[in-house]
Amino acid sequence: MSENLHQAYASCPKHLELLLKDELVAMGAQNVAEKLSGVVFHATPAILMRSLLWSRLANRILVLINQIKVSNSEQLYDAVYQTNWIEQVNIIPKTLAINFKGVNKELRNTQYSSQVVKDAICDRIRETIESRPDIVKTGADLTVSVVLKNNQILVYQDISGRSLHLRGYRQQLTAAPLKENLAAAVLIRANWSELSKQNYNLVDPMCGSGTFLTEGYLIACDIAPGLTNPRYCVDTWRYFNQDIWNELLYEAKTRMIAGIDNFKGQIIGADHHKNSVKITEEHAYQLNAEDKIQCQYKTFDNFSIPAKNNLIVCNPPYGVRLQKNVESTWQKLGEWLNNKVASKTLGSKAAVMTHTKNQGFILGFRATKTWQLMNGDLAITLITFDIDNQSKLNAPQGQKHALPETAQMVANRIKKNLAKLKKWINKENISCYRVYDADIPEYAVAIDVYNNHLNIQEYKAPKSIPEKKTKKRLQDAVLGAQLALNIKTDKIHIKTRQKHNRQNQYEPKVVDNGNMIIHEQDRKYIVNLEKYLDTGLFLDHRWIRNHIQQISSGKSLLNLFSYTGSATVAAALGGATSSISVDSSKTYLSWAKENYKLNRMDIFKHKLVRADVLEYLASCNHKFDIIFVDPPTYSNSHSRTTDWDVQRDHKQMLLACKRLLNQAGKIIFSSNYRKFVIDQDLSDYYTIKDLTKQSISADFIKSKIKRVCYQLQIS
Repeated sequence: MSENLHQAYASCPKHLELLLKDELVAMGAQNVAEKLSGVVFHATPAILMRSLLWSRLANRILVLINQIKVSNSEQLYDAVYQTNWIEQVNIIPKTLAINFKGVNKELRNTQYSSQVVKDAICDRIRETIESRPDIVKTGADLTVSVVLKNNQILVYQDISGRSLHLRGYRQQLTAAPLKENLAAAVLIRANWSELSKQNYNLVDPMCGSGTFLTEGYLIACDIAPGLTNPRYCVDTWRYFNQDIWNELLYEAKTRMIAGIDNFKGQIIGADHHKNSVKITEEHAYQLNAEDKIQCQYKTFDNFSIPAKNNLIVCNPPYGVRLQKNVESTWQKLGEWLNNKVASKTLGSKAAVMTHTKNQGFILGFRATKTWQLMNGDLAITLITFDIDNQSKLNAPQGQKHALPETAQMVANRIKKNLAKLKKWINKENISCYRVYDADIPEYAVAIDVYNNHLNIQEYKAPKSIPEKKTKKRLQDAVLGAQLALNIKTDKIHIKTRQKHNRQNQYEPKVVDNGNMIIHEQDRKYIVNLEKYLDTGLFLDHRWIRNHIQQISSGKSLLNLFSYTGSATVAAALGGATSSISVDSSKTYLSWAKENYKLNRMDIFKHKLVRADVLEYLASCNHKFDIIFVDPPTYSNSHSRTTDWDVQRDHKQMLLACKRLLNQAGKIIFSSNYRKFVIDQDLSDYYTIKDLTKQSISADFIKSKIKRVCYQLQIS
């Protein structure tokens, strides 16, 4: 390895590593290798200085000084101290900046480790010149970056002095702005470097602060991004050569003059916010490009572009940071691309940043390529496509837009199911129902409609299926359901059922109160599609609730494992004179109380009891006309000394109910344990009637839930 070569590291956003590697190779770097969020390479001082001026993708350029094994703070101090820091710069450093990343077993606090590094450098400098530099955050004479990996530190000198993505022309920002180097990466992926030489126009119909436009201008006119913000700390680096630097600046300025003269295309932006247009115009002014970059205050409806050769690049809102009117924005963008670009221009191409797979399909064109990117901490997919009739995706009749083939299968099945249920839904005036239940085994989810919301519950996949595949299948199921049922994204609620710990079967999701009221016949219930895995209403109990309401006039009810009290509400509205609802959960009893209030029930006649059901049965001295029992399949609740198993324990519980049942009374027993078999010994005490078949409503006939329902009366 030549002594004139230095090992260096160029950092960049994740997924830009390959592009950055190609960029550095083109500049003359050697032994270039991709790393996570960066590139390692070897280069001469001249190439390193060139990279500061010309890299459109890097964040920082760090030159390796040393790499040493350390395990604790003492060794860290000694390792950093042994470098003669005065020799790393060509002036006496008056200011110092430190950046430290990484931890190990002993060095667990980066702030403390940074302090150790600072002390070591300052002590070594003071030993040499009897003074120590001031500590600053940016713009230091000496900027040191230390990376700790396991028990080894890599000590770098940062010759960039600032993040290179800060070009200097952006004085103001709009909401959720795009970083300059990410915008440059999108343009490079979209082949703008070559298209601009063919006099293509660059168009951003949703330009925000104009970052695509300004970066596109720099690329099209061959302008080194470093010229726009020439603040570096490379000039204090010991290998800095002013003559070489002057030559690089002269070359860059010469290329800029020629590039501006050679570019014959147009750069056009539009936005429906006046402030965004004003900011974009200011950024163009800062680049002396106000005559080259046009920005119009327009919406899609009145925004027209040149008749041919357009590259349309945009970053529409994803619905994460900016949530207002997201879906309508994507739909309008798709309509504009179809109606005003595909039908009225020739040779147009597009590159669009998407956050969800569905967003790309809304636009209605077949992607030519896709790339993964990171916009801050958001995973993004960049899609490119030709805007012409041959590239249009064909959507089924009556469907807003096309879907991936796998998602379309789910959508088709949901449409088929909905067609079968439609007559029943209208006749019974049902607003909450199951529309899909793992009908296609690979897409194992249950999809329930609650008014204009969707509740999507993922079934646990077999361990043999990779997690990546299950995530994709879930995404396809969501896409298919959303389009088949025409539900907005913010009204889709997705849940995955996972074991949490021994004391609590499932952990509630921590979210804001998301209660909504649904109607079932004349009953009203509060459901929550966000906070818990269960919604507060078992839709497969619909027939049971109706049945209880029909037989409750003048009767008393005992509701065991009462959950949110939905069966008690049915009994009360059916004319029940009194009821007691028993559950061990304080949360569900509070929920039940709210349901009672909602239905104007007399809480003195309809009581709520927090207790273990078996203990309550042993201590209760009341008699009841109806006892409803819907126990869990399994429970290890802290309120019990032993676990509950419905197959093992249902006989004991139902016999305990006999003492509390009036002679002509009825027990309604329900269980969703798939392998449940009622104990035949119970027929010695009860007349048992199987209500399972008639209790299954139309939307649960093919459900994975195999609920049984029995009526028991004293023999």
